[in-house]
Amino acid sequence: MLAAWGAGYTPLAKEGDHYVSLLMSKVNQVSATQTTVTAKITNKYEGVTYKWGNTIIEDDTYLFTGYMPNTENTVKIVASIGNATYEMSGTLVTKDLGLEISSHETASSIEILGKYQEGDATVTKQEIKLNGVLQEGNTISLKGLDPDKNYTAEFTVYVPKNTWSSTPYTFTTVIRTATANLVAQQPKVASPGNVVVAATTNLDYEEENVGFEWRRTDWTDEFNSNRGVAYLYEGTMEGYIRNLNTEKLWKFRPYYISDSGQTYYGEWLGLDPTNTSYFEPTVHTYAQMQVEGNMAIVKGYVMRGSDNVTQQGFIYWTQTAQVRAAARVKSTDIPSNAQIVEASGNIMTAQLTNLEYNSTYCCVAFVKTSEGETFYGELQTFETEENPTGIGTVLGTGKVCEVARYDLRGHRLQGPEKGVNIIRMSDGSTKKVFVK
Repeated sequence: MLAAWGAGYTPLAKEGDHYVSLLMSKVNQVSATQTTVTAKITNKYEGVTYKWGNTIIEDDTYLFTGYMPNTENTVKIVASIGNATYEMSGTLVTKDLGLEISSHETASSIEILGKYQEGDATVTKQEIKLNGVLQEGNTISLKGLDPDKNYTAEFTVYVPKNTWSSTPYTFTTVIRTATANLVAQQPKVASPGNVVVAATTNLDYEEENVGFEWRRTDWTDEFNSNRGVAYLYEGTMEGYIRNLNTEKLWKFRPYYISDSGQTYYGEWLGLDPTNTSYFEPTVHTYAQMQVEGNMAIVKGYVMRGSDNVTQQGFIYWTQTAQVRAAARVKSTDIPSNAQIVEASGNIMTAQLTNLEYNSTYCCVAFVKTSEGETFYGELQTFETEENPTGIGTVLGTGKVCEVARYDLRGHRLQGPEKGVNIIRMSDGSTKKVFVK
């Protein structure tokens, strides 16, 4: 005879010539990884056989493997004794990949870094998409964007499903650029009719479609404004206007043109082209140093002051003592054996060749005026690479440490800076981190 079957009971255990009802066995998840789940069979009885497919489960816990991340997987276990069977099922859920996107925005640019939690899942490919631009890897940086606008960012990783296909996992978020902030600064008149104009801005410091408009204050709307390009350096844009009519008053304003063709303006500011005053030239040394072997390409910025520029370029030397990068230098800080390479333009570059391998160099932009004065930019440092022949290289201590840090555009950083930082280690490896 069979005992009555109640809810949550199943007749499996035989006592004498009849079966008795036992508490129903269940499959409960205990823990999980991205590809495995450990489950436990509750109310597991001796003398009852438990099978998952063709696999006999001996213990009350069992490790289920071969799953994909972030999936629900139904398992069916058949319990049997004699001719009596009972099928139980359970839902097992694997851990997800923890996809996320970190970002850094200006009014005209976005840089993003996609991240996932490394576990036992194998990621064979990463892709990142911003504003419809798809790039392999987990970082992307776009400039020329419209201020105060939403942009869609997607980060996708691929996990092999079998030998011939992979499953994509995607995280999507919306990132908004900052509102444009273009504020004209007091102009500097180098000589009557020749003026340096400037503005502060929160645009990306590599934007090229920036400049100034200027017009006489007595012009009506029938007259178009004049327009000229400007140069950006870390939040300040400058331009040089020549040959203004000194008998009239003028006004100017900064502008930015996005890649979509939209123009954004700052407010007008008045300009008296006869209000001359003495001011020093502007000179900066970019942290960007492109190094290959024993060659480096350096970059600087110069805007003339009241006096004419007679020479400009870079001074460089091998570092013999610890120096503080990005600090302003005096002539007494520069050793007598320093070398000079001349360069031209507001944005100037120079190639330094035949440097010593595996060495640290100091470099500073300079400008010399018609009055014999020399002005210097920030002191920057860079390291040349190992000698590819192996001759003259120094053996390391075996300790892996950071040797250089760059932003997404390959510009050398002097320390952690907000946004995505690419770190080159002493063993040749690189890693990407996001600095808040």
